[in-house]
Amino acid sequence: MAYVPPAYQADTGTPPGGITINTAYVESFKAGFEQAFQQTTSKLQPYFEQESQNEEFQYFDRIGTAEPMAEDATRYGDNPNSDIVHDRRRIGLRDYELGKYIDEKDLKRVLTDPMNAYTQALLSSGKRKIDDIIVDKFFGPAFTGKSGATQVDFVTAPADINSGLISVGAVSAGGITTNGKYDVVAGDKEGFSIGENYVSAGADASSGLTLDKLRAARHTMLRLEAITQDDTINCFLSAKQLDDLLRIDEVINSDYSVRKNLAEGNVTTFMGFRFIQTERLHADADGARRVIISTPRSLKMSTGTALKGDVWRVPAKKNIPYLYFKLCAEASRMWGEVSGEIRCAE
Repeated sequence: MAYVPPAYQADTGTPPGGITINTAYVESFKAGFEQAFQQTTSKLQPYFEQESQNEEFQYFDRIGTAEPMAEDATRYGDNPNSDIVHDRRRIGLRDYELGKYIDEKDLKRVLTDPMNAYTQALLSSGKRKIDDIIVDKFFGPAFTGKSGATQVDFVTAPADINSGLISVGAVSAGGITTNGKYDVVAGDKEGFSIGENYVSAGADASSGLTLDKLRAARHTMLRLEAITQDDTINCFLSAKQLDDLLRIDEVINSDYSVRKNLAEGNVTTFMGFRFIQTERLHADADGARRVIISTPRSLKMSTGTALKGDVWRVPAKKNIPYLYFKLCAEASRMWGEVSGEIRCAE
């Protein structure tokens, strides 16, 4: 009599006895491993200044502007001595880690060693952490003073919503005064924020990313003398703001743009901005996306130990392999004049 194998439980892939067949075992139809959709590289790190750091805290000195030059109207007068502000920013390192055990029983059952796929997944997580550090510190407090005891905050907080103004922190306001569409925020505040309801003329209204808001960002940085007419500004935005751009006639019309943005379905540069898409940007209390406007000098990332991985066997776990990744880094906003945001309704 021919042997008849025991029937599998319907639609479960589980034989009698309750032993579940792992989808990565030889019995599966695929021999390889496919990574889940995810961000695998750091999108922000290449666009900011990088430093190495060997101590817990490191200080980066900043030199301010000199006083206006005065007319020499006296004979045999004293030599002038300009008072130039000299301060510093403090960066303190923080450690991050991630790891995974790999059971050798699984390794023996698969056609392809999954360790490389696991390695790539852990590495991708580390790259995303770098972007999270940058975004957090771009909007977070910066520490200045001789010992880094003075806290300088970004001009707006997540709880600030629905503004129709351009808010500028007093620390970096320069010659901008409170008039028209500007609001200079007193105290230890720096950077600039273009509100969700900002329009260049007419009644305030909630909106996504608009030409009005982009023009306001560039105009503000020019007024602060933080950029020149030839400089390119980095704009970090989400997929929703890219979609906003593809709805603007001036962006998609070849009469205004060198590239055929609508045909390609992607906007990389326009009106002196370089657009970099990322889905890791913060939102405010109203759900508006906080789009980052910056140049490389706006933030400094300091690294004690670059993202790196290691593998070893753990005797306490039957000598199975263990994958381990480590990162030692931190960042700080350096100059508020080139650190801004545009709040965009989604």
